[in-house]
Amino acid sequence: AEESRSIGLADMAYALRTGRPHRADGKMTYHALEIMHAIHTASNEGKSVELSSTCERPAPLPQGLREGILDT
Repeated sequence: AEESRSIGLADMAYALRTGRPHRADGKMTYHALEIMHAIHTASNEGKSVELSSTCERPAPLPQGLREGILDT
């Protein structure tokens, strides 16, 4: 299997160095946190919870790149 441990962190650093937006931005992080909180609340209260946040789905990491390259 391909080694991909810490690829998200490497992608973020690469994006910051090259000036492109990184895939795991603050908006996505907030949305993920809201989802986790909603699951906890829904479980405790036995009812659905409406989310107020949204985020864009980031482009996937390109496949088949040379070692040390994280973008096309």
